[in-house]
Amino acid sequence: MSEIQALLVGRRLLVAPLYVDDGLLSQIVMGEKVKQWPAIKAMLRREGMPEPRRAMGSLYYLPAQLRFLDAREGLAPLDYGGFAEDAPASFGP
Repeated sequence: MSEIQALLVGRRLLVAPLYVDDGLLSQIVMGEKVKQWPAIKAMLRREGMPEPRRAMGSLYYLPAQLRFLDAREGLAPLDYGGFAEDAPASFGP
């Protein structure tokens, strides 16, 4: 399992890696309560949590997950526009 790093690029703070596996996402979201992740993840999926990206090896796009959680907690508008499905018809402009 990898770990999260914060990178300062100019005046912008970026989190890396951008794509994370289920194990790392569970640690980011749940911390020491990681054993509760399967039940929490099932609830969040029902609420519209972004799915892992097949095109990226079934990894989760971390900024989308954080944006979803921010919106869920009232820190950002819930209508974040979603993300295109991974499919050839979705590629390109």
